[in-house]
Amino acid sequence: MKKTLALILALVLALSLVACAKPEGNGTNPPETKPSDNTEPAGTKPEDTEATDPPKVEGFTEAPSITALGTYGNVEDRLPVKDDVFVENASYLKIGTYGGELHRSANTGSWYAGKPIEEGLFRFKADGTVEPNVAKSWEINDDSTVYTIHLREGMRWSDGEPFTAEDCVWFYNEVCLNKIDSKGVRSCHKDANGDPAKVEKVDDYTFTVTFGTPKYDFIEMMEVDLKWHWAAKHVFEDMVSYIIEANSTDDTAKKDEASAKALAEAKKISGVEFADTASAGKELLYYFWNYPGVPTLNPYVLSTEAGKNDINGEYYEFVRNPYYWKVDAAGQQLPYIDKIAYTKIQNTDQALMLLLDGQEDFQTIAIDSVATIQESANVKINIYEWASTTWGDANNQLHFNLAIADPHLNALFNNPDFRQAVSICVDRDEYARIYSNGWQEGGQAAPQKGTMGYSEEWAKQWTEYDVAKAKTLLEGCGLKMGADGYYDFADGTDFVLNIVSVADMGAADNYAILKPYYDAAGIKTTFRDYDRSNIDAMTTANEVECTLYPVTPIGDISIVLKPNSMVPGAATNVVWYGTMTKDTATGDLKTLIELKEKLDVTADPDERAAIAQQMLELHQKNQWTISYVEAAPAVHAVNARIQNFPEEGVWSDIYRDIGLAHCQCWYIQE
Repeated sequence: MKKTLALILALVLALSLVACAKPEGNGTNPPETKPSDNTEPAGTKPEDTEATDPPKVEGFTEAPSITALGTYGNVEDRLPVKDDVFVENASYLKIGTYGGELHRSANTGSWYAGKPIEEGLFRFKADGTVEPNVAKSWEINDDSTVYTIHLREGMRWSDGEPFTAEDCVWFYNEVCLNKIDSKGVRSCHKDANGDPAKVEKVDDYTFTVTFGTPKYDFIEMMEVDLKWHWAAKHVFEDMVSYIIEANSTDDTAKKDEASAKALAEAKKISGVEFADTASAGKELLYYFWNYPGVPTLNPYVLSTEAGKNDINGEYYEFVRNPYYWKVDAAGQQLPYIDKIAYTKIQNTDQALMLLLDGQEDFQTIAIDSVATIQESANVKINIYEWASTTWGDANNQLHFNLAIADPHLNALFNNPDFRQAVSICVDRDEYARIYSNGWQEGGQAAPQKGTMGYSEEWAKQWTEYDVAKAKTLLEGCGLKMGADGYYDFADGTDFVLNIVSVADMGAADNYAILKPYYDAAGIKTTFRDYDRSNIDAMTTANEVECTLYPVTPIGDISIVLKPNSMVPGAATNVVWYGTMTKDTATGDLKTLIELKEKLDVTADPDERAAIAQQMLELHQKNQWTISYVEAAPAVHAVNARIQNFPEEGVWSDIYRDIGLAHCQCWYIQE
C-alpha cells in the first residue's frame, strides 16, 4: 500500500509544476487543464479549446423524494441547458440508486461539514491538475494577463434563482475588494506587484480576470485560495451595501444606522442575530454553508427545519439541493442520497462506537483504530488508505514561533542547534511505539517518500536519540544548567518552553509522553489546551511561543500550489513563522520569501521546478519545524452499505480533505 501511495503522490507533484506553467499555443486551456476522460463536464467549449467529446445523455430524471413534493417542476428546468450539464463519469463510478441518509457525527460544524460538499469554479483531479466544474471552460491570453471564464448556462442557486456571471463579478468587486467576508483579496487575485486583479462581466455567462503583470498559475491558485468566487447577489446585495456604507463613514450616527440595517438584513437572511457587521460578513459570506436559507451551488444545503438547522446543535441535517447541476452517466440528477444527518459527539471514542455499531457511515480514523474496527465492528466496514501530504505526523509536529517578540526566545528558536537539541532528546522509536501502539515509526517533519523534495537524508535528519549531544547543543546556545536541573538563560532568567494546542485534539496525551524526555534533557516545559478561537487570536497577536499539533501543520501537496504552511507571510495561522514578513525576515527565511516571489513571475516549468527545489532545500537545511513520528496515510472507514467511495486518493486541504471522494456520487445499497 505504501508503494501505491508514494506513486500517487509522485504523479501529483510532478504534474502540479507543469499545471502552473504558462500554456503553449494560442492561449487556450493547456492540455493539463482540460477535462479528463473519466470525469467529464458535458458542454461546448470555445472553438480553440482542446477537449474530448462529452458523454451523451439523452434525458434526465430526478430523485423520487423531489418528485413526491410536487413543488419544483420538471427536472430539465432546474438543470443547466442540456449541453452544459455536468456529467459525473469517472471510470470507478457505478450508476446509483436514490434514497436514504448518510449518517455522520461531529464535535464541531464549520469546515467539517463544508469540505465534503464544497463546489468551486474548477476542481482538482487526483493527478494534481485542474478541470472545469461550475465553470465549463476558460481561456488565457498570450501573456497570461487575462483569463476569460465561461459559466454553464441555466445554472440555478439552491433557492431556484439564476446563477450568472453577475454573482461572480459582484462578489469580487463588492465583497472581496471591501473585505466584507474577512478574507478580502486573496493571493490568487494579486499580480506580481501585489495589485488586485480587475474582474469584469462580459455577458451573463462570461467574465474576465485581468492582471497588471503575467499570472501563470491563477486557475490552480484560485482553487487553493478562493474556490467559489461567488455569492448570491440577489440575497446579499443590500446587506453588503449597508456594511460598505457603515465602514466608509466617520459619522457615528450614520455608521450606527447603516450597521443596524446590515444586521437586520443578516438576520432576515439567516435567522441569526450577529454581534457586529464584521462577524455577519464573515459568517454569511465565508462560512455560508453553515447557515439555513443561504443559497449555495452545493449538492446539499443546511436544512431550514427547526431542530435540524443549527450546526452547533445536537443534531442537524444537510438536505439535497433540488437545483443541483450535475447528473450521472444515465442522466439521473445527483446527489443520490437524500440527506447527510449529523449527530453531535463529545470525543473520537464516542464517534468510533457509533461507527462500530453501524450508526455512522463514514469516518476518517487514526490508523491504530483499524484493529479495533476489524475485531469489534457489528457491521461490515471497508477500510481505504489514501495518501497524506503533511511532513511527518501532524499530531506530533512541534512549531517554534520564529517571529516571537521576546528577544531571549527569538534568538533561541532561530538557532538551529536549539531545534536539533529538542529533536534528538526524544527516543523516537520508543515514543512512536507508545503513541501509535506500534502502527507508526519515528520520523521527521520532511516530505514523504514519492513527493517533491523527499530524500532519505532529510527523512532521518536529527532523529538520532542522543541526550548528551542535546545538552551540549543547548549549552552551545548559551543556556546554563540551573540548580533545579533545568536550563536557564545566560543572564540567569528561567527558560521555560510554553507549549499550547487546540483542546480535544489529543496533543495533551502526546505531551504527557514527551515531557519526561524534555525533563531528562533539562528543558522545562508547560502545556495548555485552548479553544480554537483562542489559539487563532493568540497566533494573530504573535503570543504563541510553541505549539504541538498546530492548527496548520507544515507540508501539503505542493510548495508551488499551496505555500501557506511553508513560506512566511503566506497565511495567518501558521505558528512557526508567526507574523514574520519579508521586511522582518533575515537569512535563509528572507531568501525563502524571495524565492517564492521569483516563482510567482516565472513561466518556464523547468525554472519553476528548480526554484521549488531550492525552497525545499532551505527547509531541509534549517529544519524549522520538528516532528517525532512519520506521516501515516489518511485512513477512511466506510460502512459497506455506502457505494462509489474511491479506493485510492490523496488527502490534502487543497482537495478539501475528502473532496476527491465526491460524496454527491455515493449511494446506499443495504
